[in-house]
Amino acid sequence: MFKIKAQDMLINATRNAKNIDVDTIIPSDINKTGGMPQKPEIFVETKVMLQFSINVGKGLNGALGHITEIICQCFRRAQMYERDIPSLVVDFANEGIHIIHPKSVQFLTKFSYGIAERRMMPMVLSWASTVHKMQGSTVDYAVFYLGPKLFAAGQTYVALSRVMSLGGLQIKELDCIKLSCKKPCNTEAHLEMK
Repeated sequence: MFKIKAQDMLINATRNAKNIDVDTIIPSDINKTGGMPQKPEIFVETKVMLQFSINVGKGLNGALGHITEIICQCFRRAQMYERDIPSLVVDFANEGIHIIHPKSVQFLTKFSYGIAERRMMPMVLSWASTVHKMQGSTVDYAVFYLGPKLFAAGQTYVALSRVMSLGGLQIKELDCIKLSCKKPCNTEAHLEMK
């Protein structure tokens, strides 16, 4: 298990920040830090999702995969210094195996101290995902919840159309009322679901 710490620094201060610990002005919400976590815990076989478009042509845009190797600098076995953020070898299934290097992203700090920069692997843990997040993705295997909590038209279709084959599909809960609606439906989508 590796606990990797992001490299955060203030790059454009709008207030005096000489005696400020940078960690105290960095937002804890991942949605406010460019989608990069501060201290992810990873290991070989961790399921991850790519947060940035690395290569859209090769399908590396929000792709799901699992880590096959963690490459630390200078053949170290762990992160010794904050600047030593490892690269990851990730198996993205149909998109192949790729080396993902750390990226930098800029965002606003808390308390209006200015702009900070975080250097980290552009990945988040992804043991599960919402149907909305999976739009445009294709997976070999998936377990879907299709119960009464579905709330948007077309959610079931999007979920079922993410899986490559019926053999890779498992439905945890099924509410058949949610499969049809009172409004006329898209007949092509309905036929494809059947």
